[in-house]
Amino acid sequence: MNSSKHSSPKKYKIKKNKLFILITIVVILIIGATVAYQQVFSTKPCNAQITQTQVFEISSGATTKSIASALKEDGLIRSELAFVHYVKKSGNDGKLRSGSFELSPSMSIEEITEKILKGIGEVKKFTIPEGYTLKDIVQVFVSAEIMTEEEFWQLVIDEPFSEYPFLADLEANEHRLEGYLFPDTYIIGVNSKPREVICAMLDRFAEISAMLPENQSGLSDKEMVILASLVESEAKLDSERANIASVYLNRLAQGMALQCDATVLYALPEEKDVVLYSDLEYDSPYNTYKYTGLPPTPICSPGLKSLEAACQPADTDYLYYLWSKDESIGHVFAEDYQGHLENRKKYGY
Repeated sequence: MNSSKHSSPKKYKIKKNKLFILITIVVILIIGATVAYQQVFSTKPCNAQITQTQVFEISSGATTKSIASALKEDGLIRSELAFVHYVKKSGNDGKLRSGSFELSPSMSIEEITEKILKGIGEVKKFTIPEGYTLKDIVQVFVSAEIMTEEEFWQLVIDEPFSEYPFLADLEANEHRLEGYLFPDTYIIGVNSKPREVICAMLDRFAEISAMLPENQSGLSDKEMVILASLVESEAKLDSERANIASVYLNRLAQGMALQCDATVLYALPEEKDVVLYSDLEYDSPYNTYKYTGLPPTPICSPGLKSLEAACQPADTDYLYYLWSKDESIGHVFAEDYQGHLENRKKYGY
């Protein structure tokens, strides 16, 4: 009788069970790793290249889940589940604020959550155009019900703003913040205090100042801002800003009066659009027809292009410029008075 050695059905079954358990464990680990990876990946920005912000509204009483759904719909997050999971895991479920928030697809879920948690809630927007004076700015504030005229001028004249070194040693009068409230669009909380609003504009000026090229004007930083305000008030085209800056610097170097019409308009007690010959006799340190040198302060809020032109003016011998009466040409320049007279004749003055 032949006898063969075979594994018993019992041993085969045990081996089969072990293999099944091993495969199951591996599958579970793979699934777990995949889910974990997807979870982490889902918290990353939707699109790191799109840094432009958009206003995202959260209504009062909105749940984390409804906020997640709206964020996904607006293309601000990859995964609703990842957002809800992160908010709950971080202990912030029910703590997200209502209001308007500036968000972008380049923000991660962590950044978006932080923005909403620390956001200013309900907001309002205001815009200060380039070339606005303090008198123009306060009218924007009054119209938007941001602050009263009294509150504004009290801050301008009396508030030290000691945290801003560029304001040090400025005379405490109604001109003190002229040129330093940077022209831009701002989003503020509806309950922002007047000082907070002014500080937001001064912060923006400080931010822009840090981005400017090296100051090659030969002027101090404060004088450079004054020059930039003249450029802002006079220039029609970006391409001519550096040339206009050079005209004023060349005149300063030769001890000539700057003869900037915009400074006369700034000095006059009543608002005007055009300078008359009689206005040139108005006695004010801002009248650069009567007094040589730069005016005591900036005469408006210069924008980035004018600040750049004042920092790095063109290298010219120009001493005169004239409006050509053509928006496509802008101002025309001359190195001497004879050339200036020829331009006047050419362009109908």
